[in-house]
Amino acid sequence: MQASVTLPNKVLKYGNEAIDISNPDLDHHAYPEQYRKVLHSFVQDTAANCEFYRDRMARASIKPGDITTQQAFEAIPPMSSGEVSALNDSTLLPDRTREYLQSGFYGAPLEQKLWRKFTSSGSSGLRPKVSYYTRDDWDVLTTTAARLHSRFLPLNRISRMFNCFNPAHVGAKFQEDSFSLLGLSVEGAHMTRTTPEAVLEQMMSSGASELGGFNALAIVPGLPAGAKGTNKGTNLDSLLNLDMENFIGRNIRVIITSGSARDVPGLDLKERVWEGNAMAGVEKTRFFEMYGYSESLPNAMDCEHNEGLHLAVGPTYTEVLDEKTGKHVKNGERGLVVITGIRNGSRFIRYAVGDEATYVTDTCKCGRSSPRLQDIRRVEDMERLQQGCAGGL
Repeated sequence: MQASVTLPNKVLKYGNEAIDISNPDLDHHAYPEQYRKVLHSFVQDTAANCEFYRDRMARASIKPGDITTQQAFEAIPPMSSGEVSALNDSTLLPDRTREYLQSGFYGAPLEQKLWRKFTSSGSSGLRPKVSYYTRDDWDVLTTTAARLHSRFLPLNRISRMFNCFNPAHVGAKFQEDSFSLLGLSVEGAHMTRTTPEAVLEQMMSSGASELGGFNALAIVPGLPAGAKGTNKGTNLDSLLNLDMENFIGRNIRVIITSGSARDVPGLDLKERVWEGNAMAGVEKTRFFEMYGYSESLPNAMDCEHNEGLHLAVGPTYTEVLDEKTGKHVKNGERGLVVITGIRNGSRFIRYAVGDEATYVTDTCKCGRSSPRLQDIRRVEDMERLQQGCAGGL
């Protein structure tokens, strides 16, 4: 029997349009029309209240008031990673928020105060990109994540989570706050635990060990030898290499990965954990992957079948575009991942994040008809992101 979860009611609202993102029914189908109306209203708000986008829309001869249809939204030129990387920290904030940032948020409503600031790793070779979230943004984000977890994860199997993400990375606070909201006890790897050996020792000795210790793990998968990228904390690959006592195989019932692709040749993470399960005589650990980045999350999550990540209704609207035509790809086709972060802090509208994926609309084995992303990969040739549909203005 699945654990009972009560989530806070949380509404994503811009202008006269709103949608209840705590509604669990949102995870079964494609983006609803009401969600697109919220998206369009958000873009209108951004164009009216953010100097950067007022100028950008004017150069593209787009009137903010005309963005009331999907066709009008898709006429907005995407932004490339290089373009975003060149901006100052506060450029994508609304005008009023920039004023508060200069003088202090003393008179601002609590929900509009800046709550989190994250910076990308810069592993792509570009200048790190900055993203601000308000208190309300963070509440929407964590509620969306908790909603996804409550519908996808076998909550009856887990209660105490070990969070291995680097404390300075967006993944650490995201995992901690969303899983705590869900109902789990969450403990992060201590900042003094700077080696995989030290992290493994904490995981084995803490987590209310007298009650059985940790039974869930949030962690970066790891990178195959020679792969480009930056790990965001101790990774699963390194822990499995050190886990001579088979703690993970014996105790961890659910593993949530994020930060890089999980099922890549050379890692064999699921197979290694399942081998440990078999040695311990317990049922297989279940794997789930979440997709997001410091600029916007959560974007998508895979179900128990691990055959693609279901796009999520929430603070991120995701498109997959043909890099030559700029049009949305069809079922089974591959393209650039382009996101719009629907929030009050840093505004990212049609931003090509630097990933490519296959877009799938076939109904999943789990019964959900929400579109999925498969085989998500970083774009190695950065020139591809500075031209074509992601070339900006």
